[in-house]
Amino acid sequence: MPQPYPENNTLSHYNRSILVNSDNNRPAPWHRRVWDKITRKRNLLIGGSLISIGLFAATLQITQNSQSAALIMAKPQLDALAIVPQNMRWGFAIDEFQVEELELRSGDILGDILLKRGLTYPQIQQLVDQSKGVFNITSFRMGKNLNFLTRGDEAIPQFMIYEPSPYEYILFNLREPFTVEVVKRDVQTEIVAASGVLETNFWQALVDNDLSDELADGMIDLLASSVDFYHQKVGDRFKVVFEQHYVEGKAVGTGKILAAVYERDEKESFAFNFEKEGEKTNYYDFEGRPARKAFLKSPVKFSRISSRYNLNRKHPILGYRRAHRGTDYAAPTGTPIMAVAEGTVTEACRRGGNGIYVKIRHDGTYSTQYLHMSRYAKGIRPGVRVAQGQTIGYVGSTGLSTGPHCCFRFWKNGVEVDHLRLNLPQPKPISGELLEEFKVARDELLKLLNSVPYRTHEEIAQGPQGLSKIHTEP
Repeated sequence: MPQPYPENNTLSHYNRSILVNSDNNRPAPWHRRVWDKITRKRNLLIGGSLISIGLFAATLQITQNSQSAALIMAKPQLDALAIVPQNMRWGFAIDEFQVEELELRSGDILGDILLKRGLTYPQIQQLVDQSKGVFNITSFRMGKNLNFLTRGDEAIPQFMIYEPSPYEYILFNLREPFTVEVVKRDVQTEIVAASGVLETNFWQALVDNDLSDELADGMIDLLASSVDFYHQKVGDRFKVVFEQHYVEGKAVGTGKILAAVYERDEKESFAFNFEKEGEKTNYYDFEGRPARKAFLKSPVKFSRISSRYNLNRKHPILGYRRAHRGTDYAAPTGTPIMAVAEGTVTEACRRGGNGIYVKIRHDGTYSTQYLHMSRYAKGIRPGVRVAQGQTIGYVGSTGLSTGPHCCFRFWKNGVEVDHLRLNLPQPKPISGELLEEFKVARDELLKLLNSVPYRTHEEIAQGPQGLSKIHTEP
């Protein structure tokens, strides 16, 4: 299927009451018949509440941190006695249900899935109608699970839950009135830090710290203009201070990187978060220059250079000497290809040996081209303005290509050149009052970085496990 972030728990409870005489703390005589009636019906009411809780749960409002649905079955004069359900999940006492997990696969159709579980075509249509404006039912993602909750001996599930991310889930009520609700989980954010020393490579140092690909991607994005990640060296080291998100006590994702430093041969490359209204750039180096340079060094992350700019290269397919006026970045099919700088798409087509490609004009001097794509990214067409780092297509092997890669070509004043040998223009640093504000923010973040020691793989293994929490002033 095609693809598509919370307060106190509300506990299900049953209320009971004893009408008490104020003098002797016993039921008043004129209330005995009322008390007897309540006593006789208590079990019936409890049993009925268990059956109806599923129907009430889907229609009552679920708060941002809702871990259960509310069920109130009490007369106005009754006093509440809360019964706390055990093993809560998706807002339900999950032990009361049979849970079926269905992994979504390519070609699955929601209607067929629901038909097999007993829903009728009109009921499915009602569910689709209720989804409009709430959740796009065409955004289910392959590899994710649909979770069906069925109570007791009932044949048809009462609820279907889909979790597009750890931050939220979609609750589908499969009974009248077929409601659909997006429930956002409570997210706690802590400032944490990590460091590493390269003993083999950058990736192993990240694994040693149990750092996510998301954070690694962010660090490379911020530091790629000043650090050559294609030529890593043993002894290189890094530190990073960032926001870590937790849901129900579990780390689920990272927020902003606040500061990062990469050190090689005693030279430090910094990136500091500094956001001001009206400013496009939000990361700067130590001197106040934008951390993201005017041009990225590579259009493909996590790749390797398989062939460089070479005017005397023997073509691998044609078999004769033919100038190669580009740099090839080998990567698996489907790997995103990024625009190395802001600009306007001038060509997006398929032609000859180039295969599927995109060409971008950045200004009156520089243009870039990206060849052999498997496909374009959504919305990429001539005339569209793209941002630096925006995905414009995906690695493929169309045209004259021996395997999946992106042939990256760079023009300066209409002539194809080797971009790796160019002294490309650098963005202007901030100045005046804004620079002074930045220096204050930078020095505070520098203190956080300096409070984190560099740790080798052995020190990480022997020391405290997990990320280092940073204590900041309120």
